[in-house]
Amino acid sequence: MEKFLQTCFLALLCLFGSTFSAQSKVAESPGADLLHRFAGPTVSPHSGDTHRGGETLSDTFFPSYSASPDNLTIRQASFSPFRGPGGTTGQPDNPTTLPSSVSRLPSQRGVIPSDTITGLIRDSGTLYLELATSVATDSLDLRFWDHLVSQRKSVTPGTSVAIPAREGNMFEGSRNYYVFTTPFPDADSHGFFSIGKGRNALAKHWIYFPGDRLRIRTDLLAGSLVFGGPDADFYRLQYEVDLAFREEQFNTAPVLLFTDSATFLQDPVKAGLWTQSGTRPQDIFVRLRLVESTEEAWSEFEAFANNSWLDHPAMKVLERYVSLLPPERLDLVETAIKGQLFYTGINKAEAAWPHIQKDPQKVARLREWVAGFWLTDSPYSHPLLAQGLYQWSIMEAMAGQKPISEVFAALPNPLREEVIAFYILDNFNRMEDRLPGIIAQNLPLVESPWIRERLEALADSDSRMFSAAGMYLEDGSMLNPKALEGKTLLIHFWISGCKFCLYDYQTVMRELSATYADDDQVQIVTVNADASPDTWRKSLATGDYTSESALNLWVPKGTGLLKSHRIHSFPQKLLVSPDGHIQLQTINHQSVDELSTKLESMRPASTPAFSPPQTTDL
Repeated sequence: MEKFLQTCFLALLCLFGSTFSAQSKVAESPGADLLHRFAGPTVSPHSGDTHRGGETLSDTFFPSYSASPDNLTIRQASFSPFRGPGGTTGQPDNPTTLPSSVSRLPSQRGVIPSDTITGLIRDSGTLYLELATSVATDSLDLRFWDHLVSQRKSVTPGTSVAIPAREGNMFEGSRNYYVFTTPFPDADSHGFFSIGKGRNALAKHWIYFPGDRLRIRTDLLAGSLVFGGPDADFYRLQYEVDLAFREEQFNTAPVLLFTDSATFLQDPVKAGLWTQSGTRPQDIFVRLRLVESTEEAWSEFEAFANNSWLDHPAMKVLERYVSLLPPERLDLVETAIKGQLFYTGINKAEAAWPHIQKDPQKVARLREWVAGFWLTDSPYSHPLLAQGLYQWSIMEAMAGQKPISEVFAALPNPLREEVIAFYILDNFNRMEDRLPGIIAQNLPLVESPWIRERLEALADSDSRMFSAAGMYLEDGSMLNPKALEGKTLLIHFWISGCKFCLYDYQTVMRELSATYADDDQVQIVTVNADASPDTWRKSLATGDYTSESALNLWVPKGTGLLKSHRIHSFPQKLLVSPDGHIQLQTINHQSVDELSTKLESMRPASTPAFSPPQTTDL
């Protein structure tokens, strides 16, 4: 009986906006990267989508520990990973005579990574994964990215394929294990991969080189992860770096950002647990800290910023591998460490920003901390580094009262272009009619072909044509797209369990549906993206999400216009003109009057009377 490992090979990038704080409340699909946002994620009971919302966030100040370097190039020797600009890397003069790792298999001692050997022929890159048979494999995921700016589906989502597993045997030393074998995919220089079992990440955004040969054995119940193969040291290093961050998080008191903790503690259960937490031995336990002001948030940032990233435990791990790995691989992992620490610190600063921006000395202190990462001359990038620099660029633009593009321009590539990619690709559905101008302004700063292609496609008006294919009516029949031709459309996307979808219907969509119920020129359409049509029908029956006067449709998740228009956040809206061009795609909350004005401005001079939806059998 075959088991399957889900593998993912990169899909291309998608896009996002220029405001410092969120302009709307939305829900995002699984995989959306919502770490350290002011609005903590909640989970839909039906679709599995995560929602951006709420007034508090328990992980605002948690250390970030998802290793995921991105699109890096070889660092020059003058930029040391350990001593800063002008230092030395401490690497041996001859990389082909590196000492062997004591943790390698006996038959592998003295073997060094393939990228340090010139002229040596080896087999193609392979990942050989063993998973203990005590754990079911149905939900095991393996994902690959050849470019990674963000794990959000709207940016670099990946594509899933199934790889069969086989039973291990005693002759290969894999008895009682399921065995999965897959080649490392091609990449420009290196890529990234993640291995997960349900919510447990065995590896998250680790770097790989296409020619690497690696064996990993894991037993989730025993809590073990061991490595073999010629390139084992590189992956063992990334695993140990992850452990360093996880152990730090484990021993760091969580922080909750509040406007009024007294109200929060009025709940008797919470108040009792809070009191109990104060009685625990402080040498073993950590206790939640409640931060109620931006001044307190500044103190949190200062405490974090006083510790140099060079002294972080993850850097100590990296130093142990100096004699075992070539400089490029060490620099890639160092960039991952810097990215995690920078992203964590900048989120602390963002929480304190209302207090910081009033005090020039605090702004100067923040700039000093940013400068300490030596990023202005760095030829490397990393997803968290790019996202953190995007947040910093907004703050710097506000502090210096200058355009954000001016801040971007001061960064080196590939950092600069990946910050721009995150800025646009993760915010495009907030930018509305500003999008073409923003792309035109930033495109000259981009060098990487894959980013240029994504931005140019987004700016291409011909690609903004609406397609009504693949949408289903409540009776299970497929909507005939001709039923919507020649009409002005307001399309509202929603999912069950999304509290902002409920709010948007109650405050906006219900009134609009009633207003245009008998209009033969304007059609209000709702599109549900639940995983199951049964869940959609149950939600329709409640009357809480949509009205019978709207045309209510369902699209299978990840298909049709959800895929073609990159709909991953909810609620979201499209405005489509009678000629089929998308005039607006937005997740920004808009009032009844705002949407009515836009609909009226798009109304055709004349159009055929509205006819009931035509259907075709499945």
